[in-house]
Amino acid sequence: MSRDIHIESLSVTFHGHDLIVDSELELNYGRRYGWLGLNGCGKSTLLTIISCRELPIPEHMDIYHLTREIEASDMSALEAVINCDEERMKLEKEAETLAADDGGGGETVERLDRSYERLDALDAATVEKRAAEILFGLGFDKKMQAKKSRDFSGGWRMRIALARGLFMKSAILLLDEPKNHLDLEACVWLEEMLKKFDRSLVAAAGIIAQETAGDVRIYDRYSRR
Repeated sequence: MSRDIHIESLSVTFHGHDLIVDSELELNYGRRYGWLGLNGCGKSTLLTIISCRELPIPEHMDIYHLTREIEASDMSALEAVINCDEERMKLEKEAETLAADDGGGGETVERLDRSYERLDALDAATVEKRAAEILFGLGFDKKMQAKKSRDFSGGWRMRIALARGLFMKSAILLLDEPKNHLDLEACVWLEEMLKKFDRSLVAAAGIIAQETAGDVRIYDRYSRR
């Protein structure tokens, strides 16, 4: 039941090109990692390989990979975040069914107690508050949180997908260019939020190399420095 990943002699080839050759990949639980590289060097490919479990990653470690915006639907932005926690929703439904079963006997009571204990561990009583706080940090005021997701542009639905990842707190969170659809205020909030992320986090960002008068300067695409 280890929560750390340690892979030796890792090699990755994509369309005949060697992206990684005989390297070591180590992701420790509770650590935050940033991957920087020129566009096309394989950052997104490696994140996809991890999320698809093409590497030996234990099954008990859940993974959230931010790849695209959420689908347009009639769910509000707040509902879209809250309803992504399938385990919590299943437990709540099970607890409701068991509580309504008056003749279930001792076994039903034990199952109900286990469901309530797990819901407490998931902090189910505060889901709406936590989801609302994350959305607010990403630029959604109260009115926008109640707005149907299909009424948002793709960029704003991408923010909702990011909110889902932060809300879920999976064992491994993979973010590929997470600031692409954010304004400066939301970027600052996200940086502070990720500083407190207590699982395994990998965030990838592209850099730009510019050659000037014999000197090569490296820029990140957000601050240009």
